[in-house]
Amino acid sequence: MMRFDPFREIEELTQRLDRTFGQASAAPTRFAPPVDVHEDEQGLELTLDLPGVTPEALQIEAENQTLTVQATRAYERKEGRTAHRVERAHGTLARTFSVPPKYDLTKVEAELNHGTLTLRVPRSEAAQKRTVTVRTGKVLEQDTGASA
Repeated sequence: MMRFDPFREIEELTQRLDRTFGQASAAPTRFAPPVDVHEDEQGLELTLDLPGVTPEALQIEAENQTLTVQATRAYERKEGRTAHRVERAHGTLARTFSVPPKYDLTKVEAELNHGTLTLRVPRSEAAQKRTVTVRTGKVLEQDTGASA
C-alpha cells in the first residue's frame, strides 16, 4: 500500500508542464551548491559539492574580500529520448562569500576531486599568531675585568 502524498501529484504535474513547454531545455537556471565552511589556525576551508563539473567549467575569482565560485553544468538532452524526471540541477552554479580581511585572498588554493571542490584561504601574515619576546628596561653592566 502506498502512502498518500498530496505534493507528489503537484510535483509530477509541474514536471509534465515543464517537459511539455520545453523548460528542461530552456535557458539555464542559477542555483547555489551546498557548502561547508571550516576554520582553524591556518585559515578557512570551504568545501562545495559540484558533481559533474569539470575543472574547465569552473571559474574562481577573489577580489575585494569577496570569493566567488561559478561553474556551468549543461543539461544533456538526447534526441529520441523522453525525460520522465529531471531532478539533477543543471545550469549555472554560483556562490559568493564575504571573507574577513584577516584572510589572504591572494593565496587561495583550489582542488577539485570527485565532484568536491575544496578551497583553502590562509590567514594573512598580519593576522598570524606570534610570540612576543619581553625585554626588560635594565641595561646590563659589562665586566671590564679591572678590579677596584
